[in-house]
Parts: sequence; structure tokens; C-alpha cells
Amino acid sequence: MKEFMTHRRRHGGALVVALLAAAGPLAAQNPNAGQMAEQYAQNAKANAQLTRQYTWQMRVALTYKDEAQPPQLYQMNWAPDGTLQKTLISAPPEEKKRRGLRKHIAESEIADFKKWLGDLTELVKQYMAPTPGQMMDFYSKATMTPAPNGGAAAIGTNFIQPGDKVTYYLDPATHQPTSYSFRTTLQGDTVSANVIYGTVAGGPQYASQITVAVLAKQVTMVVQNFNYLKQ
Repeated sequence: MKEFMTHRRRHGGALVVALLAAAGPLAAQNPNAGQMAEQYAQNAKANAQLTRQYTWQMRVALTYKDEAQPPQLYQMNWAPDGTLQKTLISAPPEEKKRRGLRKHIAESEIADFKKWLGDLTELVKQYMAPTPGQMMDFYSKATMTPAPNGGAAAIGTNFIQPGDKVTYYLDPATHQPTSYSFRTTLQGDTVSANVIYGTVAGGPQYASQITVAVLAKQVTMVVQNFNYLKQ
């Protein structure tokens, strides 16, 4: 049990950090795909530099086979050498609360689950940090439709993987994304994710909530970022 919970915290945290570190703003709406992709790259770089000036907190909540695990709270900051640091500031789950998970996963499954979670991490990371080339391809093929908030929704398929579908919802005034969703597959299983963006006054845009679900594996992870303070 201890081994599983240790790997869950370590690799679940890896997924969170990958999501958090990769998330950047979308470019302003522009009819030229090349210009939009270039602006995306510039915005992402500027946003990353702003983010490095802040500390914040991150809450991670994992549900596996309908059993919610005690959420973990981390203090986050960027070190001078450019590495993202996370420090656990919530108490580790009590042993008696860990026992329930063991009945769902045999010892022989731990290694497979660990590898699968690592693969999920890498997949989601790609969708949270698309390259300028991928964004240019997306903009050149995306369908723009009106959104309920008066903005627009940019919808595209075959974004990162064949057969996937992504949607960016853009603010009507700034054309920056207010939310982002994607649906793709991992080892034949559907992976669904929804991202809600927030903005620090005078600071960076960030992913305020990230929800990743793999129903076939009965896994759901919710990541919340908040309490941004300038260093």
C-alpha cells in the first residue's frame, strides 16, 4: 500500500507539474494562420517569464475507482536555475485512509499503473504545450463559431493525434482563451480534459483548473492553481 501511495503522489505530481509548467496563453484571433502561430509563441514565452516572478499553491485531487483520495496541497515556485519547485504543505494521508485503495489494485498491477500514468502525463503535456507549427496547422484548419459568451470557439481535429478534437473558447474582448477542452486516446482509451484559465492582475495567465478523466480506467484528476503572489 505504501508503495502505491508513494508512486501515486510522485507520478500524480509529475502530471500536475507537466500540466502547470506547460500551460500558456493562446494567440489573439487573427485571420492569418502564420501570424497567429507566431503570436502564440511570443505570448507563451512572455507568459512563462511572468509566471517565474510568482509563487502559488496547487491542489491535487485524485479519484480512482470511485474512491476519492485525500487531496494534496503544494507550494509552487520557480527556482533561479529555471526548475519548477513543489513542496508538499498538507499532511500526508493517514495510513488508515490508504487501506481502501489496496483492495482495488493488486501488487502485480502497480508497475503497469505507474507506466500508464507516466504515459498519460506525457500525452496531456503535449496538449498543454503545442508547438507554433502545430498551432499554425490548427489555425489554418480550425472552424470558428460564435460562443455563448459573445466570443468565439475555435474547433479543430487531428491536432496532436489522429482523430482527436480540441476546442478553444476565446474572450470576446481580448481573444485570449477562457477555457480549453480536448478529447483524445491513450492505448485505446478515451482521455478527456477541460482547462479553465485565470489571469493574475498585471501578471500571467494560468490554468486555474485542469480536469483529466479516463473513464475506462476509472481515473479522474482535478488540479487547481491559486493564491498567486509576486516574489
